[in-house]
Amino acid sequence: MPTRSALTIWAITAACITRPAPAQHAVFGQWRVTGSMCGPGGCALSRAEAASWRGRVAAYSDTLAQFADHSCSRPRYTVGYWPANGVYGGASFADLGLSGDSAMVVDISCPGQPPTGLSGDRWEAPGGFLVVKDANHLLAIWEGVFYELTRQ
Repeated sequence: MPTRSALTIWAITAACITRPAPAQHAVFGQWRVTGSMCGPGGCALSRAEAASWRGRVAAYSDTLAQFADHSCSRPRYTVGYWPANGVYGGASFADLGLSGDSAMVVDISCPGQPPTGLSGDRWEAPGGFLVVKDANHLLAIWEGVFYELTRQ
């Protein structure tokens, strides 16, 4: 018969395996670009180029991260938090439509794929860095543009 401590360890392990990590719960699923805005510091893309991304689809799962024609197999999701009193790309929390004391941010890395920049295995592509606004809205930041993604 298993000891009490063995049963406790098994229960904790099972809970860790079956409970999704915060990033998974927040970003896993299908998303569509429904809006965009340039930060106060401006954008590398024109407003017309940024607006042309409306309707593009993103999907995040444990086996694939995809934004339009960019994809990452076997992504890893790292969670961080932005404090509400910070400025991000020249934008405040209020500018971005965020509320609360902090916002979850999710950085996606792509181990095993050739590095695309100086950040090691970080997935440097549209949709590779996400800000969680709420359960149904994300912000994807690319080329100085904040793209709003809505859960499908």
